[in-house]
Amino acid sequence: MAVDLQEILFEKQRVALAALSNSTPVTECVYGGAAGGGKSLLGCGWQIARRLKYPGTRGMLGRAKLKRLKETTLNTFFETAKRDFGLEAGKHYTVNNQSDVITFFNGSQILMKDLFYYPSDPNFDSLGSLEITDAFIDEIPEITFKAWGIVKSRCRYKVTDELKGVILGTCNPAKGWVYD
Repeated sequence: MAVDLQEILFEKQRVALAALSNSTPVTECVYGGAAGGGKSLLGCGWQIARRLKYPGTRGMLGRAKLKRLKETTLNTFFETAKRDFGLEAGKHYTVNNQSDVITFFNGSQILMKDLFYYPSDPNFDSLGSLEITDAFIDEIPEITFKAWGIVKSRCRYKVTDELKGVILGTCNPAKGWVYD
């Protein structure tokens, strides 16, 4: 299970991963590219590696709609966990689809979150007491800048001088707040 994530990534992905390391001042990173460019692989691999390296920490997988996350990003998570880390569902981690939590054997967790802007929750109060160590948000043009900022502000769980709170977002080339 001790996999060096650097070994399975392309050069551009490795540059983003280096920026996310605890040795840099970077606290937010956007990785973009065309379809098939390995954006979800980078995010899922990064989340898995952090959960394995830092027991008891809490990450987040987010997307505008939880249903879409489960249909796309989560499949990449399962494939990456098995193929690249040798992790088996039910043995090394469990997925609770009712609470939308992935729990690893070492006590680390990944919370799956819906980040869509709902008029009934304009201030994202649903994220109000969320405490995470780091977050990966797939397809960030689908969410609002406010959602991004709120998630970033929640990256504080078990953060120390050696373990920073950081957020990674991925996107396809598109105009909007991410482009600006």
